[in-house]
Amino acid sequence: MICRFPLLILLLTFALTAGAQKKSDPFKIVFYNTENLFDTIDDPAKSDNDFLPSSKVGWNSERYYHKIHNIGKVLVAIDSVNLPAVIGMAEVENSNVLHDLITQTRLRSGNYQAILEEGSDPRGIDVALIFRKDVMNYVSHKAFLSATTFKTRCILYVRLTDRRSNTFHFFVNHWKSREGGGVETATKRDENALLLKHLTDSISGQDPKAYIVILGDFNDEPKDKSIAETLNAREPVANPEAGNLYNLLYEPYLKGEGTLFYKDWDVFDQIIVTGSLLNKKRGKGPHIEAPYATIFKQDWMLYTNKNGEKIPNRTASSKDYFGGYSDHLPVYSVIRY
Repeated sequence: MICRFPLLILLLTFALTAGAQKKSDPFKIVFYNTENLFDTIDDPAKSDNDFLPSSKVGWNSERYYHKIHNIGKVLVAIDSVNLPAVIGMAEVENSNVLHDLITQTRLRSGNYQAILEEGSDPRGIDVALIFRKDVMNYVSHKAFLSATTFKTRCILYVRLTDRRSNTFHFFVNHWKSREGGGVETATKRDENALLLKHLTDSISGQDPKAYIVILGDFNDEPKDKSIAETLNAREPVANPEAGNLYNLLYEPYLKGEGTLFYKDWDVFDQIIVTGSLLNKKRGKGPHIEAPYATIFKQDWMLYTNKNGEKIPNRTASSKDYFGGYSDHLPVYSVIRY
């Protein structure tokens, strides 16, 4: 009789450790505007009527869970071997929806912790962050007003440490939309940018080498005033200053790529970091190497419009149901050591 126990033990050991990450392993940080991730329950405090069973799109449990699984499918596909360590999101209705996302989809194997604070947006869409508890450790979080002159989403600030005890300061944003005109609403995004700048300057003032990561849908592009001037997020350079902000989506933007399509491609979804996370040598701490950021874009996330262009396949408009993923594409960066 052949003894198979050593082989069995080896297989079990591999299965238990396959998903574990070592202290030196790289990990991904992601931002994704999930496009109207609403449940089916009427909340009298929110304008959620477009996503109720009685709405024109017939938002029911079947369509809700289809949406949840679609979002989970996209996020898992970004890295199916080691799921993303930190994911910032926009357009999430509440904590219950976030809980369903991390427990009812393939994301459940990531052992995520979810953070969401309700903002003052009339539609009730909020920003959120989830992180893998085997990769990052929770320290604290707080929601800040992103504007004082109008109601909108908050800025979610989450402080985490990695397995080497490095502290990361994450800010998740969803700035004022362009509804009503890009020029007409620009001052409101400037206000969003100014309040975020105060927060990041406060951290950099105390620690000039702090690791700050800004995630968001800014409804402006890298060269627009709110990003380039008010926030002062620059194009990455060969020798970055530790406390300055650098926009990791600058190169895709210059190449004409985009994260959403309206008449043409726009880069509204961005990752911005302090120079302390750029161009370090291996073994000298966490850093992001070129290419600094990637727009995640797969054919199964797209549909071909009447002009023959492949663009994001969205879930629904205010009156039509399409059954897709989101009108935005996610972006991600890789933290290495």
